[in-house]
Amino acid sequence: MKTRIITGAVALAVFIAVLLAPPIVFTIALAAVIFMMLFECYTATKADNAMKVVGFISAALTLAIPMIFSLFVDDAALRLMISYVYVFAMVIVSIMLYMALAVFEHGKRDYKDILSSGFMTLYIVISMGCVWLAKSVYGTPYMLLIFICAWSCDTFAYFSGRFLGRHKLIPNVSPKKTVEGSIGGVIGAAIACLIYTFIVNMYFHYSGAWNLIFTINPTGIRSYVIAAIYGLVCGTLSQIGDLTASAIKRDSGIKDFGWIFPGHGGFMDRFDSVLYIAPIIHFIMLISFTTGAGTFID
Repeated sequence: MKTRIITGAVALAVFIAVLLAPPIVFTIALAAVIFMMLFECYTATKADNAMKVVGFISAALTLAIPMIFSLFVDDAALRLMISYVYVFAMVIVSIMLYMALAVFEHGKRDYKDILSSGFMTLYIVISMGCVWLAKSVYGTPYMLLIFICAWSCDTFAYFSGRFLGRHKLIPNVSPKKTVEGSIGGVIGAAIACLIYTFIVNMYFHYSGAWNLIFTINPTGIRSYVIAAIYGLVCGTLSQIGDLTASAIKRDSGIKDFGWIFPGHGGFMDRFDSVLYIAPIIHFIMLISFTTGAGTFID
């Protein structure tokens, strides 16, 4: 437990440092995380070199233009539109690359392995890309909700399961996870969202994208009801993302995807919950904007 806590504290300090640095640092760091997650997945699933090359090319193509474009275009709505159109096109290109690879690898690799590798590539790239969109388009306060929901749920689930866990949740997928830990994680995510919303409303007074969902009135009950709902929903989704990664690890015969975070595992082990939450929060924000409730930029 001590190793896990120390690693978490160091990782949090690095995360905060990246947030405080110029925006390009966050973009580069996020891209690096995505490629490390892909590498860990390819290693776990024993992808061959051809599959890795196609995967990295697909990821680079999908990420390149939106991230580069954001450095030169100030209009958030335009950035979002360009990103959507370009990413959709690159998803089609990536699918075609993997389908072609199934032809060229015929007799060497089962097509199901190749296509499942392609699915994992798009799953990681698009989901983590929503983290970048949340920050680039809607602002840092909203983007942080993704990590607060994911990591607070993980933390509360771990300690609730460790000290209160009695009933196994899905033992054939994750033997150590318990029902009590799962409930604790969801409640913890809701509490963390409430605290974060209170801090933002009381001390930062954002007037743009944040207020499409959360009122600027720090005493308004609406803000905290929505925050609690966010926490409950995203806490649940967080655990689905975690269990999905656990299922992949069990089928691959490994305990962790990596070792870079002692006590936690690899990048996939740390960001598996984020993969499920990021797209949901992004689309909630998008729907709120398209209803005409304000402007993008904080």
